[in-house]
Amino acid sequence: MDNAIVTAEQELTVRHLCDTIIQRLVAGIVPFDATRDGLVALAEDRPTAEAPKAGNKVHAPKRFRAEELRATVEANYRARGHSVTVPKLAASNRQLDSWAKAGLAPFYRAPDSEVTYAAWMTSHGQAGHWTLVHDDREQIVWEPCLIGYWFLAEVAPACKRLKTSWNDLTAPASGIRLLSLEEYAIVYWTHRNLTGLRIDVSTWCWLRTRYGLGALSAYEHDGGIIVHWLDASHLAVPYDDDGGRAVEVVLKPAA
Repeated sequence: MDNAIVTAEQELTVRHLCDTIIQRLVAGIVPFDATRDGLVALAEDRPTAEAPKAGNKVHAPKRFRAEELRATVEANYRARGHSVTVPKLAASNRQLDSWAKAGLAPFYRAPDSEVTYAAWMTSHGQAGHWTLVHDDREQIVWEPCLIGYWFLAEVAPACKRLKTSWNDLTAPASGIRLLSLEEYAIVYWTHRNLTGLRIDVSTWCWLRTRYGLGALSAYEHDGGIIVHWLDASHLAVPYDDDGGRAVEVVLKPAA
């Protein structure tokens, strides 16, 4: 018997699969007897099927990477003390490959009832950040999240669309939607937690978040996120190192 330690991600995957099996049993989609016999065989550590005959091609079970990602993201939240339940991401392996090829990665923003921006930043050692403790934070136009959602974000190390002003990036003609402050914090820390990679070490990223009549931009410095605010007079200026990361919701909150 293999006594290897089961990781938290693997445990979450098995628990999710068991819940799915129960739902399909209740609905009559899968046969009870065959399912029971298979589970009993697994529990007793014996083969669940006859050994394949010589010459027969054996197909490895298909990996559903979207489920692996869901379990990994949920485990990442929980490892930092957040009791978050991450919903299924409806994406095939081919779709995940297509997104990765385009430089996009899926992220999940949990509802505020499960984890707020403040709690997320605090769990990553940034409890003293000005967006949490200074009076200036009162001018930030926050975007509450009542229902969690999956979204795609660009994860290239350097920000895209450099030398483009905030006004131009947020104009309808640009065809993109910038990350919000809350989404940026999720992207930066989740990407770093899961891959060890950092973004915007050398570039600034404009955020769609308003700061009074101005706006916010963010970058990585000294192991964390730095967020700056600029008043309205700076929003038409195309800075050399400032660009924007596009975001697209792929699983919208229920109405």
